[in-house]
Amino acid sequence: MRRLCLVALAMLLAIGSITASRAPSVAEQAARLDADLTPVGAERAGNADGSIPAWTGGLPKAPPIDPKVGYVDPFADDKPLYTITAKNAAEYKDLLSAGHMTLLKRDARTFRMNVYPTRRSASYPEDVLAEVKKHAGTAKTDGYHVRDVGRSAVPFPIPENGLQVMWNHVFRWRGGSVERQYVWAPVDPSGKFYVVRFRMNVAYDQQGYMLDSREGRLYNATGFYLSPPAAIGIRAATWEPIDPVSDPRTRWVFLPQTLDTRRMPAYEYDTQEMLTGGLRLADQNDGWQGAPDRFSWKLIGKRELLIGYNGYRIADRTLRYPDIIRARNLDPDLLRYERHRVWVVEATRIKSHKFYRRVFYVDEDTWQVAQEEDYDKTGKLVRFGDYHMMQFYDVQVPWYAATINHDIGSGAYLVSYLNNMEPFPMRWGFKARINDYLPSRLRSLGLE
Repeated sequence: MRRLCLVALAMLLAIGSITASRAPSVAEQAARLDADLTPVGAERAGNADGSIPAWTGGLPKAPPIDPKVGYVDPFADDKPLYTITAKNAAEYKDLLSAGHMTLLKRDARTFRMNVYPTRRSASYPEDVLAEVKKHAGTAKTDGYHVRDVGRSAVPFPIPENGLQVMWNHVFRWRGGSVERQYVWAPVDPSGKFYVVRFRMNVAYDQQGYMLDSREGRLYNATGFYLSPPAAIGIRAATWEPIDPVSDPRTRWVFLPQTLDTRRMPAYEYDTQEMLTGGLRLADQNDGWQGAPDRFSWKLIGKRELLIGYNGYRIADRTLRYPDIIRARNLDPDLLRYERHRVWVVEATRIKSHKFYRRVFYVDEDTWQVAQEEDYDKTGKLVRFGDYHMMQFYDVQVPWYAATINHDIGSGAYLVSYLNNMEPFPMRWGFKARINDYLPSRLRSLGLE
């Protein structure tokens, strides 16, 4: 009898432990998005000393912008609170990533970080927030697979593990659909660069922006190159799946030299991206994308970090690319850093990949990767991604103003998403058809 009582007590304790550690229910998660959390799962309150303010709705929706003028900086009157250099970096080490500490030490004479008041500017359309709340708690991860995301732009507003944080980055709101022209530029250590000009068109099937939807499809995209001369006329089409482990990405390229459209054998993981000078891998595009199954993922937790935010200075359309791009980094006076809370996710290699360990810092208000550190097998930091966001307030889209991928050893870097000198205006929120993204259409893409 005594033994039976002990067994029964152990069972009750085990049940109690399971109950205490269970994931919040659908109703409980949805309720928190109206209470202590923002509608996308960030902490609504500010921090203890007020250096991070409470979220009060972000920047409101504004009328359409004048494409000739671009986005006017709503925080233009802000002055830097302080500037971090190699000399005083140790005073701020608790707010700096290893990547920024390394840049400050490596480029002591040229790199500095101007730190501004924190502006929690991220905001979203009401229908997007309604989908997040509707699906809160319904999405699931099964190993490296993701399920039941519905039309949510934040399938895991209360993440339980590191991979769920990264899935939120993958599914995050980017306007539903967008056609835009931008450039990227590989920059050598001396500051010399060339410009790759690209026009892309993408529609998010998963979020309802395809009139003839395909089951299991995240987005459809096409794009073509306008420079450099050797790349003019190359066109690409991509079908991106919701679950890239079960259903790998499909990509085609049209080559004007042969007039052939070819399906690419692989464009994922650590495939070197074309025309990036070897400075960015396929799974680093847009901060992070693709299948996660070559790493194990660990959620370290949250911390406060200085990250690139409200980068309207970089997007100023009066600037020319030589005004922005300097040796070893962008002009530091055009970079705005703010103190924000980020999720910290560590990825450790379990299958073949160029990087052995990676650390991602994901902004709580936008679910965007704000910084990325990449380490080799000796534990040495070899690459650092410094990603600067801005709020596209006319369409309520938080996205990147510029992404910078540093090669630590050489001093070379890649900057992407600049569009200061591009005449083609952004087009958002259109409904598309699959015919627009068929590989058979690539030959005529850009000619219609």
